[in-house]
Amino acid sequence: MPVEGNKRPPRTPRAPEEIEQLILLKKIREHKKLERFKKTIVYKSFNVFNVICFFIYCELIMCFAGPCHYQIHYSKSITPEHGMAKNMYGDRILLGLKVTGINGKQYRFPINDFVEVPEVHSAFNVGKDFILQKEIKGTITTSDKIYRIHAADPIFFLSIFVAIFSCIFFNYNLNEHPYPLGALTAINAITVIAFMLL
Repeated sequence: MPVEGNKRPPRTPRAPEEIEQLILLKKIREHKKLERFKKTIVYKSFNVFNVICFFIYCELIMCFAGPCHYQIHYSKSITPEHGMAKNMYGDRILLGLKVTGINGKQYRFPINDFVEVPEVHSAFNVGKDFILQKEIKGTITTSDKIYRIHAADPIFFLSIFVAIFSCIFFNYNLNEHPYPLGALTAINAITVIAFMLL
């Protein structure tokens, strides 16, 4: 007759009251852990940095849409880019304008309008935002409109994207937990450094 090995005693299921107490105990531990984390310098400094980054994005978006700091430049050479479409006067549409300033910097303005090509050595304005001093838009003498600078398009897109992303993080209180807060801080740091290098 085979000898039976040591069998595990059958588990007795916990009572509902015990389960409720365990869940409550786990919640209390999590809450205490969260409160300890909120008192750390890392929590405070990361959140302050993320809020500052959010306001930088908002300022960039506002400068794209509204007022910014303009500087007058003078063109050394102008290269127009014409399309095939013509107006009733027979003028071809101006798709873009590549302007080289006397300082040697090149600016490409997407125009997409029936506008006269400005003369060489004419003045043009370049608008910068107030905080990072990034060149984002400009004007030419032959038009009253304000045109964005093509090289600033990634700044505009990233500002909108990361600002919305930050709003979602703060709305769901993900900034109160270490790993999501670290991830958001890393994203903001990379974005701001990229803005400075562009």
